[in-house]
Amino acid sequence: EIAFLLALAALCPLAERIGYATEQAALHTSSQAGALLNATFGNATELIVSLCAIREGLLRVVQLSLLGSVLSNLLLVLGCAFFFGGVRHATQRYDQKSAEAHAAVLVLGAVTMVVPDVLGETKSSRHEDTESDVLSLSRWVSVVLLFSYASLIAFELGVGRRPHTVACLPAAAADDDDDGEKDEEAAAAAAAAGGT
Repeated sequence: EIAFLLALAALCPLAERIGYATEQAALHTSSQAGALLNATFGNATELIVSLCAIREGLLRVVQLSLLGSVLSNLLLVLGCAFFFGGVRHATQRYDQKSAEAHAAVLVLGAVTMVVPDVLGETKSSRHEDTESDVLSLSRWVSVVLLFSYASLIAFELGVGRRPHTVACLPAAAADDDDDGEKDEEAAAAAAAAGGT
């Protein structure tokens, strides 16, 4: 238990330094590229913990670490972004194409996480060895998820070069472009929080 607490204490400065480094890199890129850098490398701590736990055969630790990461990013970070954005701005602006892309990847991620579990629970495999079929399907699912994340990054960086379409706005607010740069940063932050 003491070794776990010491390892946790050692990871805290690492997480802070990774966050600082991605913020510094974001200063030299566009707001969307900076948000994607932050979303991608912000989870490096969970990746390190997962790789070490897999090497030691602690699969339950990996599962719970991933679950905690998903829940904290999806519920806590996204909820805080919406709440504090709503406190500061009466109407929030989001890029419609980006929101649709993130929603599609989120649904794909949820479905691909459920499919191997359903196969294992229903034992609906063609072979007697259902466990090896579930493992094989899980590996293919991981490839699909990696490809969809790479596609999302390519899409987001491509969208940054095109004009934005604004969604979730009343008609009168769509004409008001006084704080366009702030809205663009808020949309990038919301997209990064949703992508995480």
